[in-house]
Parts: sequence; C-alpha cells; structure tokens
Amino acid sequence: MKGDLRTAKNDKVEVVESTRFLRLEKISYTTPFGTERHWDRVARVEQESDSSPEDESTSAEKTASACDAVACFCVMSSRQNPEREPETVLVKQFRPAVGKVTVELPAGLVDKGESPGKAALRELTEETGLVGKVLGVSPATYTSPGLSSESVCVVVVKVDLDDEQNQDCLKVVAREEENEFIEIERVPLSKLLQRLDGFSEKGYGIFT
Repeated sequence: MKGDLRTAKNDKVEVVESTRFLRLEKISYTTPFGTERHWDRVARVEQESDSSPEDESTSAEKTASACDAVACFCVMSSRQNPEREPETVLVKQFRPAVGKVTVELPAGLVDKGESPGKAALRELTEETGLVGKVLGVSPATYTSPGLSSESVCVVVVKVDLDDEQNQDCLKVVAREEENEFIEIERVPLSKLLQRLDGFSEKGYGIFT
C-alpha cells in the first residue's frame, strides 16, 4: 500500500493574522504520500501569568503534557453525610463563537508557567467558589484537530463538601468588568448524562 503515516510532517508555519488570544496560521505539510499540501489552522496565543511561575504541581500533574487549556471534572462528596450522592458541577455561559448558552465543565486557559492542576483549581474557584484537591490530570487532548491546535487537559478534582470553604457554592458569578456571567449547576453523578440530554433538548450547547 502506498503511503506511510510516519513520513507525514509539518514543514512550515506562517502567521496570517493574530489577535490578543488567537492566531490564524497557514501550514505547509508533507502528506503520507510524500506530496506537499497546505492547511489553515487556528492557534492559541500563549497567555502571561499574574501568579508565581513556581511549579506547585503534584506527581499526578507532572505526568500530563503541556496544554493550552484545562477542563475541571469535580467529584463532590461529604463524609459527614455518606448517604448523600456524589455530585459534579457544571457552568452555563453565553459563548459568542456558537451564538448560544453552553453547558460546560469549569474551564479556562493555562497561564504561562502554570501547571494544568494549578490552572484547574484556580478556574474552579473563580467560576464556582469551590476549592478542591487534584486527583489526576489527563494527557493533552485535541477537541477539534481539523481546525485548531488547541489542546485541553481534563483535571479530576475532589471537592470536600464538609470543608468550610465549600459550604456556600455560588449560584451565579457576575463580573461585568471581565464580561463574565456564569450560572452554576450542581448535578448528581448518576444523573449527569440525563441532565445533559435535558439541557440539549432545551437548546443549550454542550461542551465536549
């Protein structure tokens, strides 16, 4: 059979246009058949950090590849109320790119010098008011590799509902200066897929 995936590679990347957060790039690449082709892609612009660049990641975090963004999957439970079903948390916000309100995991960009786990804990607190502990970090994944080079790590976070800081989970986060308005949904883990189906039927966009 003609062709070999191992010979395919990007040869040249040119920046066509850029904004504060994104770049449009034109790629010249060699196909598995040895021919030269061109492809357009969108790439993230690396973000600067306001925090210390010191690495405070756990050994679990260090196994993850570098990524542009993180999505935080919470497992929320209470030792004082063991009969209470474990929950996770979702956020709803308007996304101009798709023109609708989406239902997502708490998520955001990784600042320069920041580990995926540290970024996930920061985003979780900013978007929900919750604090937690990193249980694990996935490898970098690509949600739309035909369009963008953006990579995302999924970070699993344990949230202790008995912790005093987690007694008052926010219902709405409104920061007009940052153009951010978020509604928070707590969902039992056993009903997560059912609730996502329900959100979809109501016209919400679902984040993969």
